[in-house]
Amino acid sequence: MAKILATDLDGTLFYPKQKKKCIPAKNVKFLQRWIDEGNKVILCTSRSQQFVKRLEKEIERPFDLMTCNTAHIIAGGKVIKDQLIPGDDLRKILNIIDKKYRPIAYLMTTKNYPCIIKNNRAMGKMLMFFYHMWYLKQGMYREPYVLSNKLFREELATGEVYKVMIFFGFGHNKKKFTKDLNKILFKEFPDLEFSWVGNVNEITPKGCNKGKGLQYYCEHEHIDPKDVYVIGDSGNDISMFNAFKDNSFVMSHASKVVKKYAKYEVSNVHGLEKFLLPKEKKTNESN
Repeated sequence: MAKILATDLDGTLFYPKQKKKCIPAKNVKFLQRWIDEGNKVILCTSRSQQFVKRLEKEIERPFDLMTCNTAHIIAGGKVIKDQLIPGDDLRKILNIIDKKYRPIAYLMTTKNYPCIIKNNRAMGKMLMFFYHMWYLKQGMYREPYVLSNKLFREELATGEVYKVMIFFGFGHNKKKFTKDLNKILFKEFPDLEFSWVGNVNEITPKGCNKGKGLQYYCEHEHIDPKDVYVIGDSGNDISMFNAFKDNSFVMSHASKVVKKYAKYEVSNVHGLEKFLLPKEKKTNESN
């Protein structure tokens, strides 16, 4: 029976960051060996489908994907889930968040654009300069963005939105704020899904988190949950850890808040080899 490895990208499969390719060579070799043994890989990320498709050239093996925190799922090359945030609900909620919490900016992923940035209040030229410098430093990992309040409003009106990220600023205190705010948003807006990563809160359609997305994937593909292994490093991976607790792995550099939800800890993705690939098979391959 094929086993499934569900892996997060940023801070996990992409760790440590590279200059010329997104995935470290040792992680690629592990994934290839895993797939060649008859198993499957599914990439679980809040990033856009447009970005994840680029990884086909690096992995050089077939894989499934869940993007925008599983609002969009592809299995065996076919779309099995494509869920959008209800436009009216999203507009109302963003108006409330504007007034109560005054975020600096929003970042939206739609069917047409990987990332549209809206200035929620005057960010200032200096702040945008630092954001652009940060963006350039991302190298292979950056996703194209459009800075346009007008386009943001137009795409919001179409109702074809997968995800909205709420940005409150940089710094450690902002990370704590987003973590605490996530609990509040869950209670205030039960008709949508919320998660947090670093300095941002993420809004996705109801039921679109990594844990529920993987459960949907297993049901659709007739996969026994016991055959699913998950690995991640941040707040939006906690739902995966909870759903697949017995086979959950967390990166050693993750925060204590995240680590407590996973069963095992590893320093890198290729470190899963000793857990998932039997030594007997590796010995036979070398003979």
